[in-house]
Amino acid sequence: MDLQLDHVVHFLSDHPNKAIMEWQKLSYKAVMGGSHESWGTFNSLLYTSTSYIEFLAVENQTIAEQSDNPLIKQLITDLNNGNGIGQICFRTKDIVMLKEQLKNKGISTFPIFPGSRKRHDGSMIRWKMLFIKEKASLPFPFFIEWEQMDEDRFKELKMLGMTDKKLENHSVKSIFIACYNAIKTAKEWTRLFDFPMINKNLDVNFTTKSIVLQCGSLDLVFCETLSQEGVIHDTLQSRGERPFFIQFQPMLFDKPISLFHSHYQ
Repeated sequence: MDLQLDHVVHFLSDHPNKAIMEWQKLSYKAVMGGSHESWGTFNSLLYTSTSYIEFLAVENQTIAEQSDNPLIKQLITDLNNGNGIGQICFRTKDIVMLKEQLKNKGISTFPIFPGSRKRHDGSMIRWKMLFIKEKASLPFPFFIEWEQMDEDRFKELKMLGMTDKKLENHSVKSIFIACYNAIKTAKEWTRLFDFPMINKNLDVNFTTKSIVLQCGSLDLVFCETLSQEGVIHDTLQSRGERPFFIQFQPMLFDKPISLFHSHYQ
């Protein structure tokens, strides 16, 4: 499967502008994305060279609760447990072929969703989304195919002033995911998405087990805690199996910072 990280979705109970202000305090520029009017949501965005972090929130509760989009359904449910990173989205150049590849692996998917967002300047951007039907305690990632070519899209983002020059040479290097059984979950993602397993680790204090899968330059780090304390344990207790930590390359901070109940470095 030809997949690349497109974005990470951080669910937010506040106005997305709150994320912009927090990143501004950290000397980085995030921007308002706009409204998904048919889903009742809106977002703010922090762009890197090839992907971005989306801070997704409910703008119209009535519309959002009626949405049939699996991401919006998860947003509504997850916010009952508080803010935090909730989803990972991978980019594909052929979403129809991807749907067929998953079908050949015995994986049922929803029909391909059309998506659009109205920017603050009134312009519209459009895409297609694909979601896996199978339920799991750690939600499977979803997939996106943009209407524009990647090069054209990022060029336009720069022209619109939506990117931060300080982040143009940065990328998301690692996404850490809290799991009850890291090996079992990693093997399932390897089977479904053809991500090779590159590493298995037990930390020096013998409290954390981790398995690393690779998607291009991105590492997916599945983490299992062997103790009753720490960020992995706390994530599992409060939010269940979810991503909890994003590490950039080069790193943005000397040590991880906490932002809306998840961590960034």
